[in-house]
Amino acid sequence: MFCRNCGSKIEDGAQFCAVCGASVAPDDQAQTGGANPSPVDAAVPTGPQQVDMAAEAVAPIPKRSKKPFIIAAVVVALLAVGGGAGYYFGIYAPEQAREAAEQEALAAKHAVRFTVSAEGWDTSAGASRLPLHITGKEARGKKVDVVRYVDSTGAGVELRRGSYKAEVAASPIAADGTIYAVPSEKIDVKVSKKAEGKKSIDAGNVSLAAVEATEVTDDEVAAAKKYAEEDADAKKAGFSFDADALAQAATKRRDDAVAAKQAEEEARRQAEEARQARTIETDDCVMVLPDWFPIDEYKVTKTDYQYGWTVNITKGEDDTDAIHVDLRAYDPKNVGGFGTTGNAMSEKIGVASSGNWVFIVTMGGTDQTRPLGLSQVDFCKTLASCITLK
Repeated sequence: MFCRNCGSKIEDGAQFCAVCGASVAPDDQAQTGGANPSPVDAAVPTGPQQVDMAAEAVAPIPKRSKKPFIIAAVVVALLAVGGGAGYYFGIYAPEQAREAAEQEALAAKHAVRFTVSAEGWDTSAGASRLPLHITGKEARGKKVDVVRYVDSTGAGVELRRGSYKAEVAASPIAADGTIYAVPSEKIDVKVSKKAEGKKSIDAGNVSLAAVEATEVTDDEVAAAKKYAEEDADAKKAGFSFDADALAQAATKRRDDAVAAKQAEEEARRQAEEARQARTIETDDCVMVLPDWFPIDEYKVTKTDYQYGWTVNITKGEDDTDAIHVDLRAYDPKNVGGFGTTGNAMSEKIGVASSGNWVFIVTMGGTDQTRPLGLSQVDFCKTLASCITLK
């Protein structure tokens, strides 16, 4: 059975509609009130107007249906749900996904490669890695102040998006102990969004010049050793070196170079002393005897004369083996009186700025007793070639 007012289904035996509240009694029962009217009912007028009034008095007032309100509420709820879903899937969810992707991109690290030039430095041959002090700020706002190490190919640094500066913290140590000068320049490193998808980022050039071995200081070796010891990730990166052994190699290389330089300087000093010993200098000329001349076997004396001077270089005492070398200078006015006696040989060098004539004279000795077995002629000419006029 269905309600005549709202059309809702009604359970059998129900007196009123459960939805709208309308009475479900048959029309004849509502109008007559039963099959046997009471005496009072019989006395009531039976005209049309009276019947209608009785019917109105008996029939209940129908309740207003709630269905339209329920339907409206459902529609509003559906619209609200639909609008929320549209906002969530159309705006909120994509925005959240975009922000999550951006945060993931900001947290990602990118390989940064430096081009390093340093003669003799090879990390694959046992050298320590190059320590770089990196400072700056990540794009996500975090400050960076770290030391990272690169190998001789320039690899070893990873950075997130941001702006940085890199500088050499200390020298690496080559396998042979070479120490390098630490450059003062800083390198600007920019890791931008363009870094995404790239295998590595070119960060710039680092040029290291080897320090002259004799100039290496203990502080430079100590700093290089310290950073080499702190390179905890070297083995993980595939490199193996002994920081202590490298420092010892650097110190030995320096000490050996210093010793060699000192020996060289000593040899030069001795050579200069020997040259000075073989050097005869006057107001008119300088005579530097050759290395083979045994000056320590000769006696050198100088005699001033009225018209000039003579330097006597003498070996032996008045016998056939005695050798005399005279370096002489005479006033030109008296040069005409110059002469030689015995087996003397003479060479005229020329006129000094003072105006004096300079000569070299050799006397005595034999080809066997003269240095290098020179003849007297060759001996005289050779010594003449060692004289420079002033």
